[in-house]
Amino acid sequence: MAFFINCKKGIKDTYKAPLTDSSHISITNISPSISDLCLYLNNKFFPLPDSPIVYGKTVFASYIRNPTTYFPDTVMLPYINILPGYQQLDFGSYRNSNIFGELNNNFEPGASYSLFLTDTAIHGKVAQVLLKDNIRPADSIKSQIRFLNLSPDAPPLDVWAYPNAGYSGYKIFSGCAYIPNDFDSFINAESFSDIDPGIYYFEAAVAGTTNVLLGGYLVIFSKRVITIYTKGYVSAIGVKAIDVGIIQYAP
Repeated sequence: MAFFINCKKGIKDTYKAPLTDSSHISITNISPSISDLCLYLNNKFFPLPDSPIVYGKTVFASYIRNPTTYFPDTVMLPYINILPGYQQLDFGSYRNSNIFGELNNNFEPGASYSLFLTDTAIHGKVAQVLLKDNIRPADSIKSQIRFLNLSPDAPPLDVWAYPNAGYSGYKIFSGCAYIPNDFDSFINAESFSDIDPGIYYFEAAVAGTTNVLLGGYLVIFSKRVITIYTKGYVSAIGVKAIDVGIIQYAP
């Protein structure tokens, strides 16, 4: 059984407040075949905070919010800024010149995206999942949460949430299939559901059954944006075995 944990990321670089006309992209490496991910933007090396990006890691950066006021504050966000418009992103390794994957996309100004590299290299490439994050403005104490099935050999999953880590729970997500192979799951993954803050126990079970594959506790704070995702393989053992990753931040 794997446990949900809330991991802080080490930050070394501080940036000015994100420009509203920039595009924002989150990058998470969950491909077991890439242990030292690096990024090329339009065929030029693009430095990432805390490079290289190891397996299971999301790129986080620190930004100064309200820099022109008397009381600026620093926030940690799982996004880097790139110019909007048509961009080519290539993903390689620090150890050699191999390119594991290429992504071409027209990024909208001010929009936020999440990119996950998953699966192992097949014919020199990895699977890429690019989601446009439909994050709503916070208007209450509630947080926003989504679940992504990114384990290549995992069946569709139902996710149950147990508030206060109690015995009474509810199904919060249904029939979440491996996103690269299922269009409906891809569309659903771009949106978030509301959830009250608190201590939860979550279970991910094979859809329509009581066969639980993953479970664990998660503390949800108010006004957070949370992505829970699976990584690895049901059929594997060790570091490549199916597990859970979490991205949680205050927008």
